[in-house]
Amino acid sequence: MQNKQIVISHSGKQHSYYVAKALYDLGNLKRFYTSSYITSIVLQRLIEKAGLSFLSRRYLQGLGGKYVGSAWKYEVREQVVRRLKGNTPAITELVFKRDVAFDNDLSRKLSKLSFDAYWGFQGSCRNCLAVSNEMGKPSICEMTIAHVPFAKRILQEEAALHPEWADSIDFASFPAYFEKRMVEEPVIAQKVIAISAFLKQTLVQEGIDESKVTVIPLGFDAKSVSFSEESESIANRPLRLLYAGRVTQRKGIKYALEAMRAFNKKDVELHIIGNLYGSGNAFKSYKDKYQYRSGITQQELFKTYQQYDALLFPSILEGFGLVTVEAMGAGLPVITTPNTNATEVIRDRKNGFLVPIRDTQAIIKAIEELRGMDNITFQQMRYEARKTALQYTWDSYTNRVSDFIKEI
Repeated sequence: MQNKQIVISHSGKQHSYYVAKALYDLGNLKRFYTSSYITSIVLQRLIEKAGLSFLSRRYLQGLGGKYVGSAWKYEVREQVVRRLKGNTPAITELVFKRDVAFDNDLSRKLSKLSFDAYWGFQGSCRNCLAVSNEMGKPSICEMTIAHVPFAKRILQEEAALHPEWADSIDFASFPAYFEKRMVEEPVIAQKVIAISAFLKQTLVQEGIDESKVTVIPLGFDAKSVSFSEESESIANRPLRLLYAGRVTQRKGIKYALEAMRAFNKKDVELHIIGNLYGSGNAFKSYKDKYQYRSGITQQELFKTYQQYDALLFPSILEGFGLVTVEAMGAGLPVITTPNTNATEVIRDRKNGFLVPIRDTQAIIKAIEELRGMDNITFQQMRYEARKTALQYTWDSYTNRVSDFIKEI
């Protein structure tokens, strides 16, 4: 059973490259189908040698050749519009259409392929799951964000609470055709993977059979995230907080900004790295409360973690929140909510702080506690953050995938 040959597909990127690499390392990858991937191992090596960081985001070194099928045609229009207009609802609509076209095309090919199980990603696998079932093959759907009925409800609540931020909320609504497929995918699939306990909770709450849902938390690239045994003392200087990721109210950015009203810049600084979603008007109205830098590559972000003292991530809705374990890997305590991967990684006041969603006062108290720490206590929290993160590397992820495959 351990030698099952698995076809995996995802029309985008997210962490699917790492899933495919885990299956490849375990000897279980039949083929990985995706939209944009540099399949040539030789070209991958040339890119590494030349240091072309943008292109390096489109492959994992060593995974390619006959094991990966890539069709860049699905993303061409989307990438052009993104370059011209940035992250807008129009881009999101193009992503939806890309997912559907990708799934439609691959599902027609799937019945002609030889494989033992099919593994698809939320949004781009509905038809492939159905074909796999018809072929009598195990079908697996990996969920990367909360189940649609739950997600819509909580994000539409958020838009009503703060209408000035409504245009910054991604995944608050879906076209009917796309919502239907996202609701159906975990129902059709014989097995469902949730990347956090919170995500599983949203599935079960909305009626998905708990017995077919397995939680497999993600990992991070521990080799690329450096950690210093002792960081600069936080005494006699501002506490430097980092928010990293898309700037959207789905991730609770307003609550982070509101919390900063309680602090003087000589005591606490908020540094934001990420691309704006929507008009950015509400975000810009707080411009005296943060220092902003638009999105950078993952490798660049890894190098910047050491410049900060803690990660502030008050998200309303996440699938996992990979940035949290990356930051913890660099020794940053994390302030985050239960609607992320907090159940897995946060031990409150040991390696970070767990705050309720939409609770600015709780965020303020967590920052105050960090700000008031003596250096010995702060360094211990950094060490505990790093220690926890090392339980969530891509190597440990591969081990979890191996355990899952044994159950198929």
